Amino acid sequence: MRNPVRSPFIRVSLISLATVGLFAPAPASAQISTRVRTIHYQTCASSLTGAGISEADAAEACAAALYPQDLASCVTRIDNGTEIAATDALSGCRQVRRPIELATCVNDIDDTATGAESLVVLDNCRRSLLPIRFSACVVGLSREVDFAPTEALETCIAAGDRPSNLRPNFIPVGQEPVTPLIDPTVPPESTPVLPPSP
Repeated sequence: MRNPVRSPFIRVSLISLATVGLFAPAPASAQISTRVRTIHYQTCASSLTGAGISEADAAEACAAALYPQDLASCVTRIDNGTEIAATDALSGCRQVRRPIELATCVNDIDDTATGAESLVVLDNCRRSLLPIRFSACVVGLSREVDFAPTEALETCIAAGDRPSNLRPNFIPVGQEPVTPLIDPTVPPESTPVLPPSP
């Protein structure tokens, strides 16, 4: 008895079915994800206008955001947790890659570092590449060291650039220090010009 799978007719039928499957309509789950994205933009606009942002500014900000729900959450958390106006919060939240972390940074520092000007806190959190680490630095130093709030902000933002090419300060046992092939104190000699080969 022949194996039906090896039949050329069955192989052609399977290829035809696979091709038809490629062009079949998208499943319902793909349509749901479109609705979810629509809701995110709608919620963003609703949250921003509810915080006092004009409809035109809210529409522009939400349309430009990759994750509109994160942008709206950033603005409302800063607006509700600090004395920063929603328009200033929106300006800061639009300029960062991690808007949720920005809101956490601003709220944490505002809760702990009394006397720090809120807009200065917002600007420093916005400038930091790692806002949560930055706020941890400011809050930690403010609790232990007798710093003015602006001094803690300046110290932590200045510490953001760490040296990248550190050399070890020890030589492992059994290894001699490696001498460079080129001595930097000796000026390089001019390279002799060779005559062209015949």
